[in-house]
Amino acid sequence: MNEILIEATNIKKEFSGVVAIEGIDFELYRGEVHALMGENGAGKSTLSKIIAGIYQSDGGEMKVNGKVENFSSVREATEHGVSIVTQEFSLVPDLSVAENIFLTDSKYYKGRFIANKKAMAAETRNLLGLFGMENKIDPYVKVEELSVAQMQVIEILKAVSTNAQAIILDEPTASLSVREIEILFDIVRRLKKSGIGFIIVSHKINEIYEISDRITVLRDGHLILKGVPTAELAQDELIRAMVGREVNDLYGAGSDVKKLDWAHEPVAFEAKDITDQNGYVRNISFQVHRGEIAGFSGLVGAGRTELMRAIFNADPRNGGTVLVDGKEVKGRSIHSSIDAGIGFVPEDRKVDGLIQDLSVLKNIGLAKLADRGGAILHTKEAESDCYDMIQRMEIKTANIDLLVRSLSGGNQQKVLLAKWILLAPKVLIIDEPTRGVDIGAKSDIYAILRSLAAQGMAIIIVSSEIPEVLGVCDTVYVMHEGRVTAVMTASEATEEKIGYYSTIGDGKS
Repeated sequence: MNEILIEATNIKKEFSGVVAIEGIDFELYRGEVHALMGENGAGKSTLSKIIAGIYQSDGGEMKVNGKVENFSSVREATEHGVSIVTQEFSLVPDLSVAENIFLTDSKYYKGRFIANKKAMAAETRNLLGLFGMENKIDPYVKVEELSVAQMQVIEILKAVSTNAQAIILDEPTASLSVREIEILFDIVRRLKKSGIGFIIVSHKINEIYEISDRITVLRDGHLILKGVPTAELAQDELIRAMVGREVNDLYGAGSDVKKLDWAHEPVAFEAKDITDQNGYVRNISFQVHRGEIAGFSGLVGAGRTELMRAIFNADPRNGGTVLVDGKEVKGRSIHSSIDAGIGFVPEDRKVDGLIQDLSVLKNIGLAKLADRGGAILHTKEAESDCYDMIQRMEIKTANIDLLVRSLSGGNQQKVLLAKWILLAPKVLIIDEPTRGVDIGAKSDIYAILRSLAAQGMAIIIVSSEIPEVLGVCDTVYVMHEGRVTAVMTASEATEEKIGYYSTIGDGKS
């Protein structure tokens, strides 16, 4: 029988009198990976933060190694062998890798000063050696110089250095490339063999089936499935448990929406010899027809985002021409691109896409306002537009004056899409259309994209999720080191082919 490491029974948590979770039972075995799944707002993060000592429960009981605990802080949880790695890393950028790992370890400090840097660095190398990374990460290098994936490794090493028995990973792969995810999962598997238990909070179903042993599902703060062995749980059953309804066709391939025969439609968009100023993109050319969904895949750093920003004039370019309906886009400004009929949904909705402290109404009207060059929203028209887009995009919001930061990730993404769709662009570029979005909202967004394509819009998608590219796109472009290394139809493309051309390429431009 597996040894229970953490046992939570009938857990309840309220915020300002509103119940976030209640009646939650959860178990983590020693040496297992237990996935905690559900849509945004389901209660996953609340439960994981209670286990990690960030929140304190308002009811129920939690045992760690058979002993009742109710951690009052992260430090207390860490002292009892429970650590959490959140999406927002707790690393100090201007300190070294070694200093970050042992920041709270008194044996390496004398007062506020490090007593033995060499011993600290040596122990860091030993920890890195557990994963064969002792020659890839320098203990003395500052954390700010590391990649996101390397930072995640350091966060996990921090937990290992405190003799963590249970490690919670909250959306661990959100910003990682395919190769970086492989490295992370390899590390998880190695630590699992040593008896460490993992709780993984994630939206990515294909990854959960790859790495987890059991799955627990929450929905609207309630327990729906508890500790079901992953191998015994069909994907459609998992999705139904998460969403509360059938999502039989996630990508909408069998949609009732009649798709245009885009191959016989005129070319709506053409890029010729696009080269950006920083050398991330070199002489890239491609076309997109009316009604076609073109997808760009590749590793982080391949130049996909830089290409789209150069096309949209968000970043300056050294050369190349952009045409919409055969007419060259004159000028090198964002306003020129919008005037020509190009919309652009950036990858980071919180930083570049939406203004978090403005209302849903004002965010939806921003692109239209910018296109007109105005400074004040025309209230009646703006409200009418907003209500229309809320209904069309099925945006869940209590009212149009609600701050956009209060919406779930999926509804924020729909607001961002609505902002550009309101302009009825001829070409819509979408960078990471469903990043940080739960399965129900993903299904909705894919349906929206297919509907727009059916109406004749040319759509260009950049995505780090290969299943998304394969499921939604008609044509797949693969990029490697600033060049297009492969162009395939949806029927020709496979995960293996995309992976190959993403990492090796064939030298074609």
